[in-house]
Amino acid sequence: MKNLIVFLGLLILGNSLLSQESISGMVIQESKEAKFTPVVFANVYWLGTQKGTSTDTSGYFEIPAIKSTNKLVFSYVGYKSDTVVVDQPDKLTIVLKQEQQLDGVEVIYRQKSTEISYMNAIKTENIGQDELYKAACCNLSESFETNPSVDVAYTDAVTGTKQIQMLGLDGKYTQITREAIPDVRGLSTVQGLTYIPGVWIEGIQLNKGAGSVASGFESVTGQINVELHKPESMDRWFVNGYANQGGRTELNVNVSQKINDKVSTGLLLHGNVRPFEVNGNGDSFLDFPVGQTFNLLNRWKFTNLKGWEGQVGAQAINEERTGGQSDNELTNPYKLGWNTEQYSAWGKMGYVFPNAKYRSVGFQAKALYHNNENYFGNTIYNAAQQSLYAKAIYQSIIGTSTHKYRAGISFQYDKYDELLDTNAFNREEIVPGAFFEYTLTYFEKFSAVAGLRADYHNYYGFFVTPRLHLRYEIREGSVLRASGGRGQRTANVIAENISLLATSRTWNIARNSSIQGFGLQPEIAWNFGLNFTQDFRINYKPATLSIDAYQTEFENQTVIDMEDPRQVRVYNLVGRSYATSTQAQFDYEIVRRFDVRLAYRWYDVMTEYSGTLLTKPFVSRHRAFINLAYETKNDWKFDYTLQWQGAKRIPSTKSNPVEYQLASESPALWLMNAQVSKGFKDRFDVYVGMENIGNVRQANPILSDQNPFGTYFDGSLIWGPVFGRMTYVGFRLKSKKV
Repeated sequence: MKNLIVFLGLLILGNSLLSQESISGMVIQESKEAKFTPVVFANVYWLGTQKGTSTDTSGYFEIPAIKSTNKLVFSYVGYKSDTVVVDQPDKLTIVLKQEQQLDGVEVIYRQKSTEISYMNAIKTENIGQDELYKAACCNLSESFETNPSVDVAYTDAVTGTKQIQMLGLDGKYTQITREAIPDVRGLSTVQGLTYIPGVWIEGIQLNKGAGSVASGFESVTGQINVELHKPESMDRWFVNGYANQGGRTELNVNVSQKINDKVSTGLLLHGNVRPFEVNGNGDSFLDFPVGQTFNLLNRWKFTNLKGWEGQVGAQAINEERTGGQSDNELTNPYKLGWNTEQYSAWGKMGYVFPNAKYRSVGFQAKALYHNNENYFGNTIYNAAQQSLYAKAIYQSIIGTSTHKYRAGISFQYDKYDELLDTNAFNREEIVPGAFFEYTLTYFEKFSAVAGLRADYHNYYGFFVTPRLHLRYEIREGSVLRASGGRGQRTANVIAENISLLATSRTWNIARNSSIQGFGLQPEIAWNFGLNFTQDFRINYKPATLSIDAYQTEFENQTVIDMEDPRQVRVYNLVGRSYATSTQAQFDYEIVRRFDVRLAYRWYDVMTEYSGTLLTKPFVSRHRAFINLAYETKNDWKFDYTLQWQGAKRIPSTKSNPVEYQLASESPALWLMNAQVSKGFKDRFDVYVGMENIGNVRQANPILSDQNPFGTYFDGSLIWGPVFGRMTYVGFRLKSKKV
């Protein structure tokens, strides 16, 4: 680690002598009332090249000068493009004018549903709404069915909960933020993904490997940032309905209101219900719990307040579910259920200096209360979380925009009260910290982001988190990136493995009495990655090839040992634990509006369990992926996804009686999903789809399902779909454009 810190320092000092000319300025528009307002996210690029940027929320842009041309193009949907000849690196003010009429439109560039940021040193996949609409995407956990970078799997056979995996590791190692504020963490690590409805999402930014130190210290395998629809830009109203053959019915309503030129508000409402019991696989257990969820979010946005802008918001969630065995003909059925309440409030405020648009200061804060009451047969698990997060950040440049930096301070407070039957696991974590991040942009060829943060944990003491990202343009369209960094987190042992409560296993936690809570050391890991992106054309059609490789090495890990079918052993890592991930992905527009995505991914994920190095359970070493998407001129859309998953290791059941023993590996799986949708006048969409078209399902997913209170009951050994073929229908209706 010392060598990496020294390298960061040398990079910052050595490159501070480099400089380059850049062009900066503002892009504005004139309203009918003769008022000038900024144009947000306008396109700015050098004519005839792929070198470009976009304006920020204040209309400000900055772009490095290039030698091949001096013609700078400004464009925005609904406005006339403007081309400016730039001879001197002066600050520009560009006024875009609205189009008066459109007799014909020539589309030069068709935005992809998922794009990789070309100029960013951190490889970031921007997942747009078109990508989310390729599948049912009822919530965040289902938003990656058409993305090969993220795996989606069920956690058990009784709760119906899905979780994600990235780089071969569980989603708990991926930091999930909502508009740059930590969101899905703590007690909601598993269920929290379902509390972000898909139709609330405007876009997702996904990056693998080490993230930015400005986002915190907890990420190990990557970061998923979710952008919700903004009050100032969302439709005045939007309604979405969904129903599937498993009894799940959903309704979403989004409403926005512009109060005046400076204030707007948005209200997002979600409700889903599963009112009747379904048991499609013939055992005595329901395939999904019955119950309902209600979710409400309201926020207010304030802009143009003399350089200040901000927002405040609040969210309330209530979920009640019951599942287990059906009551029919059973005198003592095994039941499970949970009642979850979550309330949160947050605020963000930023200020851009009027005479120096490259300088800004921002503040973020969030408070959260989460309460969860659970029962699994005779096992009771109740947990509550109180959290407070705050961050202040300042960013500016050193001389020119070649050298940018941001620095800030953060504070994280978490109080957990957990009770598993009669065993209490209470803790109170307090973590203040500070960070500094330097960005070097040397023309289009090279960029680097070097970050360092220092935090103090009231249990684990002082620790340092270094992270580094490098980008090099080999030639136009070819980019090589490298990344490395450290991550640290505290495991929430039961909440992150709640599926293990649906078993007869006993819990054996190797607790250190000097550490509150579960008495374990923090999880610490280093992640290093290398990726290559190539943009090119085949028969004049755009194509992208992306190849990446990542290595995660744990200094310490909270090991969840299931190798004894009678117990769950939890202890600090003794030995080695690592995850190796490689992936190749090819995206190509075969003919106009017909896109194909091919991917292959290989994992090697190993952990030492009680002195034996074994493959991590329920992770397929191989995965192949195909997605086909076609759109007609009259708004028909056809999407098809096929994936092959290789065998997965199953924890040992050799000590069970023969009738309750499983094979050491699962069979390989072929899974197919498809959807057809039709749009009407850009306001109304209907869609119908089918998941798991081949009706693939895991036979006998629950061990000893006829005797759930006995010794050998286990509903956690899940390697494939529990429910077979699933048909769904839905609609989307939105207000007219004003």
